Amino acid sequence: MAGKILLLLLAPAAGLVADAALQLLLARVLPLGPRRLQFVAFAGGAAVAAAILGALLADSPFGAADRLGYFALHLLIYACFGFFFFNVISANVSSLRVRILKEMLERHPAPMDEARLAASYSARDILFTRLTRLQQGGQVEARDGRYYLRRSGILLIGSPFAALRRFLLKS
Repeated sequence: MAGKILLLLLAPAAGLVADAALQLLLARVLPLGPRRLQFVAFAGGAAVAAAILGALLADSPFGAADRLGYFALHLLIYACFGFFFFNVISANVSSLRVRILKEMLERHPAPMDEARLAASYSARDILFTRLTRLQQGGQVEARDGRYYLRRSGILLIGSPFAALRRFLLKS
């Protein structure tokens, strides 16, 4: 019995492996943006975790409420794994500080002069690159020389967190 409960922990881990594998595969096959790619791969990993959980819980001696609880708990564990994985990838992909440090590390011990750094990372180029990514991701649109926010899934996902922050910080 205890061994079977421990097997349930394999479902979130298998889901995370499926998430990573799907990201690698889909990045080569589909022309999705990085965020959309991560969400699609996350959903695929959740489906794998749910299928494994369903198979393991189908013949378990637990009652219906316990099965539902174990299912929800282990999907939540997968969601935590997936959220961590999402943030690791996002930090690696979009963090300017990490990129600058990597570039400096590649040139170590030779110093990198300020002029080269300023040329490589001009604020204007960074701004236009980010605006282009936001347009491609559907978060903003350009009309008449101005940028406007669009309704998007990211906005919907972020709204509860913004409300929670206002509630907790009373600001």
